[in-house]
Amino acid sequence: MAEIKNYFTQICPEYLKKYVNLGRSSLMRTEIPSVSLLQKSPSSPVSCHATGFYPDRAAMFWTRDGEELHDNVDHGEILPNHDGSFQMSVALDVSSFPAEHWDKYRCVFQLSGVKEDHVIVLDPAVIRSNRGNPLLLLFIIGAAVAALALLLIAGIGFLVYRKMNANRNNFLSCLQLTERLNQPSECGASHQLSTCCYRALSLLSNLSSCSIRVQTLLQSDLRK
Repeated sequence: MAEIKNYFTQICPEYLKKYVNLGRSSLMRTEIPSVSLLQKSPSSPVSCHATGFYPDRAAMFWTRDGEELHDNVDHGEILPNHDGSFQMSVALDVSSFPAEHWDKYRCVFQLSGVKEDHVIVLDPAVIRSNRGNPLLLLFIIGAAVAALALLLIAGIGFLVYRKMNANRNNFLSCLQLTERLNQPSECGASHQLSTCCYRALSLLSNLSSCSIRVQTLLQSDLRK
């Protein structure tokens, strides 16, 4: 019995004091949260969200002209974070009052062991939302339209270039055939008469086909 009494009156308290002193810095620490206003859409409630605070002995509420609100307020639970700190949210339904009265509303966060309250004014300029930035959206649309226009202009330019180049090649081909017909060396004395006549007929046939193609292309351009 004496040993058991000694354990509970001497040994156990000594160990408790030892471990309390070792864990005092962790058990007695205080961490101030980050408080922000969140809203999913213009018709959604504004949520006052605090995260990263410790300990979990905290309170958060909405006020109007310094008076705590109870109507149109939805209190969330205190939830743990992965790093050992905590988070909580309190939502306010803003659809029941006009936007010009928003500056009368405050979100107040109180943490045990901290004398000063964390207060944030209901201000549309500081509300974080899932809605996209309209200016950024217009910029993206404008850039896409400009890129599409450049691609269209480049495609038209390439088609015009190909057509002009084809006309030029056909015209040069006709000139070359004409020059070959005008060269006397094509039917020189060293060539047989039948061979010379065959080449001459082939050149004339090619020249005729070339002239028809050029004429067709020119008529097509004139109609445009």
